[in-house]
Amino acid sequence: MRHRHEIIVAIAGLLLLAQFGCGDGNSSATQSTGKQVDGKLDGAGGDSQQTALPTASISPVSQSSQATKSQVGVIKTASLQREQLDMDDLDNGSSSLANEEVKIEKLKADSAEWKVREITRLRVQALPKTEDVDDLKKFRAERNKKIIQLAMEAVKQTHADKEKQRLFTVGVRHLLDAHLQLALQGDQESIDALYDHSESLFKRDPHSLAAADAGYTVAKFSNTSAQQYAMQEPRWIEEFVKQSRLFASRFPKETIRAPQLLQAAAQTCQLYGLNKQALACCLDLELKYPNSSEAAQVAGLTRRLRLKGQPLQLAGETIEGGFVSIDDYKGSVVLVVFWATTAKPFIEQLPEIQSLSKKYRKYGFEIVGVNLDEDEPAIDAFQEKTSLDWRQIFYSARDKRGWNNPAAVYYGVRTVPTLMLVDHSGVTEIVTSDAKKLEEPLRALLRKKTAANGK
Repeated sequence: MRHRHEIIVAIAGLLLLAQFGCGDGNSSATQSTGKQVDGKLDGAGGDSQQTALPTASISPVSQSSQATKSQVGVIKTASLQREQLDMDDLDNGSSSLANEEVKIEKLKADSAEWKVREITRLRVQALPKTEDVDDLKKFRAERNKKIIQLAMEAVKQTHADKEKQRLFTVGVRHLLDAHLQLALQGDQESIDALYDHSESLFKRDPHSLAAADAGYTVAKFSNTSAQQYAMQEPRWIEEFVKQSRLFASRFPKETIRAPQLLQAAAQTCQLYGLNKQALACCLDLELKYPNSSEAAQVAGLTRRLRLKGQPLQLAGETIEGGFVSIDDYKGSVVLVVFWATTAKPFIEQLPEIQSLSKKYRKYGFEIVGVNLDEDEPAIDAFQEKTSLDWRQIFYSARDKRGWNNPAAVYYGVRTVPTLMLVDHSGVTEIVTSDAKKLEEPLRALLRKKTAANGK
């Protein structure tokens, strides 16, 4: 039996009698080669000083994928800022935090209303005037523990009263938020409580807003944990995927939060090379929220993850002002390279790619580049310096450069290099970011081409 804080045990036991009991919650990478932006989950304000690792985070505003020269190789993801769910909900937006203490005095002491007002007062309480990080952390922890006690008491007083369900929901939100803050500091009791409350609220009423809030909070916790610990503990990425998909499955009417979670989970997975999990999240979006902006934003990623065994669709303007299509190379084995002059991972792998070209070109091997720079002179200088002789897809229109290159958009390319190896008939054999994985399938495709020509 897991240890529980005395308050949680006592009150959760009472709620169990009224069908709001503590259930048994189970708190259950390959890094991509491009330079990444560290994901940050907005609004999940813990005190952690850990350095954030690359993950996709969650926000109501979808960020543009347009890249500048300095951003080539950087992934931009949607982020999701937690809704400001506070006591304003009860006051229809008319409350003033400055008047909270006055209002508290007018309420009956120890009533549920008084307790949630007291929570609001605690939440806006000024921090101690100190620069000592440990003192500030201790103050926040103690405040969150007081909020948990008050919120649990308010929940117990309102859960069975149909006329106070809104107050019950607000109490639950305060409870979850306080536990989240403590959980992000590594407090195991609060970690367990988040999972337990999520299961209990769902069993109590799977259609309630409180249940959805609880499920979302667990997903937020796993997202933030993935940001901080994914490199050391890849299981957190799996946990974020699990909780995002579970939330979408349990709360299909959550047409804002569920798609954002699925999109962030998909993009996080592809950052770490977890393509199977990324595709699962993309397919959930496609099936459950086909008209969402998030589904549209991952359409390219979905297409790329499904690309193996499918014909490659590729054509566009060349840097010389001409036009190139993958159809021009029918009969040859082709490597499509998404690259940029400023992308260190591409530069590091360029000798391997050039070696393959030199070794196998005489056998019918060709390379086509898709450049993601913003400025043409940088490409010319790089080609001259490195003796690149591939045809390059690069648009004269500035709004089709960088990450807005139509080929990059169509296949959801967000890191460079992205490498696509295509057989002599135009069918994709492999999509990877590691040039060292190319030679063996390349040799196999060349043998396949030779055999086909022999027939």
